[in-house]
Amino acid sequence: MQQRLKKISAHSLAIHVALVFAILSLIFMLPFTFLMTSMVPNMPEQNGMPFMFTGAMTFVMPFFYFVFTYIFTLIMAFIYNLLAKLTGGVKVTLEAND
Repeated sequence: MQQRLKKISAHSLAIHVALVFAILSLIFMLPFTFLMTSMVPNMPEQNGMPFMFTGAMTFVMPFFYFVFTYIFTLIMAFIYNLLAKLTGGVKVTLEAND
């Protein structure tokens, strides 16, 4: 059965997408941090800045990903809701689950 998606709950979508991106960025930042810290002894002396930078960024980047993904997904959902009023929304095919 085909139905139209006429409105998206902006906050709900933004929270879910932002959480997914934050978790994924944390998953990808952990190996990157270990890689960078293993290279610190081979880097020229810079007062320990590369190690401090990667260690802090491991936990700061997921926060930034969450905040910015939330903001831009919220904007995207608002734009979709405005356009859906004009176009009727996206057609989706749904199947009843028995």
